[in-house]
Amino acid sequence: FARMVPSLPETYLGKLKGLKSMGAQALILALKHQLMPETYWLNLPPVSPDRDEGAFPFIALVEHTNFIDNRHYGGDHLIYLGDYVPPDHPYLSMEQAELEDHFFASLRKFNPNFERDWIRKTWLFRTRYAQPVPLLRHSRNLPEIKTPIPGLYFASMSQVYPWDRGTNFAVEIGRRAARLMEREPVERAAER
Repeated sequence: FARMVPSLPETYLGKLKGLKSMGAQALILALKHQLMPETYWLNLPPVSPDRDEGAFPFIALVEHTNFIDNRHYGGDHLIYLGDYVPPDHPYLSMEQAELEDHFFASLRKFNPNFERDWIRKTWLFRTRYAQPVPLLRHSRNLPEIKTPIPGLYFASMSQVYPWDRGTNFAVEIGRRAARLMEREPVERAAER
């Protein structure tokens, strides 16, 4: 937003630039075979931001079709390999094939029979801004939804604080922004 609207006053830009976040990546696999017959979700805590220092290169392994039957997905077994990483982490700029190679090597730890030819298709989703990281005095440093530029509004997951991100909070902040927008014509008329 700061790059899109560099004409914002410095006090507002300072608040925008002070927002911190983690990036996220999710690699989805459509497998011909079940990877973990008895497990739906595994949290794999990292030992450091450098995922190569730990036993696993991701923090979540979810076999979605152990919760929702794979017949709803054309018989594929869907696996989600997810992670939150700093915005400058290599995962967010690696070529998909390189990331796949990096991740697939660990799948045999979950099923020694796993072979790469089990994979029918893959999808990669990632973003540098996924999880807000509220720092000390976060609530005092949040930019207002209504910016100093008339008619311009900014609503983000960082502003749902003290709550964590989630669809319900995204809807709520969107409604707050809409209410402010609805009032603006009345406020402009009153100023005239």
